[in-house]
Amino acid sequence: MKRRNKFIIGLSLIVVIYTSQYIENIDKFITYNSQTVSNKPKKLDESTILNNTLKAYVSRIVDGDTIEVLIDSKKYKVRLIGIDCPEYTSKVEFYGKESTQYTKSILLNKNIFLEKDVSKTDTFGRLLCYVWLETPVEISKEEIESKMFNGLLLKNGYANVFTYPPDIKYSKIFKELASEAIKNNTGLWKK
Repeated sequence: MKRRNKFIIGLSLIVVIYTSQYIENIDKFITYNSQTVSNKPKKLDESTILNNTLKAYVSRIVDGDTIEVLIDSKKYKVRLIGIDCPEYTSKVEFYGKESTQYTKSILLNKNIFLEKDVSKTDTFGRLLCYVWLETPVEISKEEIESKMFNGLLLKNGYANVFTYPPDIKYSKIFKELASEAIKNNTGLWKK
């Protein structure tokens, strides 16, 4: 019985240490800027943006708006903020396959930069992030539609806008990109 109690205590200690290291790593590696987007572009020097984004390597695509990344050799699932792609997992929706294939063609086996808004994770424990293909020179609509993958999905009609407060930093620009895709009959919106 004493042996079993020692085992349980030892196992509990390992769980506590692992959990605290996990939380410490998330806090250590995921530090972000809290700037808001305005109509006037804000210039950012490279050291600032690099300090406010987290470099990651995309190791797996779950579907159009969910990826798996490696950060410091540890795996994390990431849910892209502000968008919603059609499902292509256990449930298959119209344009889900195309959306997933697009995400795979752009992100798989690539280095990216993750940017947080307000929330760190969703109810499933996935990191909530904006995904930058390269660090922006300035935060503007042009940079978002060309360098941010969330924006590319909207611009090319692979996703709908999905705003969920408090993570609404780029929602105005996202709505503009989605409206343009609808107007141009792009992707999901083809007639």
